[in-house]
Amino acid sequence: METIQVIQSCIRGDEKAFRQLIRQNADFAFRVAFRIVNNEEDAKDIVQESFITVWEKIREIDPGKKFSSWLYRIIVNKCYDMLRRRKRMRWVRPNERNRSLAALISESNPESLLTNEETGRLIRHISYTLSPKQKIVFVLGELEGLSHDDIAEITGMNKTSVKSNLNHARRKIGERIKNHI
Repeated sequence: METIQVIQSCIRGDEKAFRQLIRQNADFAFRVAFRIVNNEEDAKDIVQESFITVWEKIREIDPGKKFSSWLYRIIVNKCYDMLRRRKRMRWVRPNERNRSLAALISESNPESLLTNEETGRLIRHISYTLSPKQKIVFVLGELEGLSHDDIAEITGMNKTSVKSNLNHARRKIGERIKNHI
C-alpha cells in the first residue's frame, strides 16, 4: 500500500495501517533523532513521542505536502526540545552515508581507522559548542543531505537563517579541526 493510502487509512482510525506507517518510517525517524541527540535511549523516546504525535495529529496533515517532511518537522521539534533541556550536547559519529564528511572516513588500513576514531571524537567534542539550531541544521543539511528549502520547511526557520546557522556550524567545526591539526 502506498504512503498516501496508508495515511488515508490512518485518518479513518485504522490502527493496522498506522502500524504499517510506523514500520515504513521507524528506521528513518530513529536515524534522524539519533544523529541529533546522540543517545540511543533518548532517540527511541523521541521516535515514540513523534509517532504518538503523528497518530494524534494525522488528521491535520496537509495532503499537498510530503509525509516525510511533516515527520521530519515533528522529530526535529522533539529533538530541539530535548537539546534545549540539556546543558551539554553530544555529537553523532559520521557514517558511510555522510556526503560532506565522507572525505574524513577511510577504512583502507588500520592507521586510517585510528585516525577516523580520533576524528569522530574531535567532531563530538566540537559539537558541544554548537547551538541546538546549528546542530539541527548541520545534521539535516550535512548528514541527511536535505536542501536549504527542505530544512527551512522542517525547522520553521527562514532560508536565510538556515544558511546562516549552517555556515556558523561549518565554520566552528572547521576552525576547531584546523586548530587541532
